[in-house]
Amino acid sequence: MGKTFITGNMQLGRQSAIGKWRRPFIAVDNMTDTLIKNWNNLVSPLDTVYHIGNFAWDPKTAYDSLLKLNAKKIYLMIGENDQPIIDLKNKGNLPRNVEIIDPYHKVESLKITLNYWPLQEWPNKSKRYYGVTGYPNRKYKTMPKKRMINCSTDQCNFKPQDINSLIELLKEIE
Repeated sequence: MGKTFITGNMQLGRQSAIGKWRRPFIAVDNMTDTLIKNWNNLVSPLDTVYHIGNFAWDPKTAYDSLLKLNAKKIYLMIGENDQPIIDLKNKGNLPRNVEIIDPYHKVESLKITLNYWPLQEWPNKSKRYYGVTGYPNRKYKTMPKKRMINCSTDQCNFKPQDINSLIELLKEIE
């Protein structure tokens, strides 16, 4: 059985993401290649990945990248810049291992609620579920005592996070 990883806001193929999010890349191709390499260095073909919003800037980059990424299953949550993913879905061009999920997606087995936008309240918060966001703004940091996790690639060293390991670490901090 594979691991479960979470990331968000990769914005593959988006030149302006380098400046906007102060990413340490010299060019958009370098950024895209590095993010794919980082993913594949951690994620095996048996693993599951939840990508929480803003996957890729254009349909070609989105499609080409999805074909390169390791994972048994990739769940994509739509963010504010994910029209390319919607276009691929509408044309029937998403790879078979890719599924689009709705906002406020609960993963019961992990006791987490995923949402692209950072929230103060989320479904099952009263049941001690973690709220997980992929929103890149640096003011929305992971806060263990509030059970909030930010898995934006910009806040996680440009790598997907093993959610089980991360939750165990946060429980120790709580």
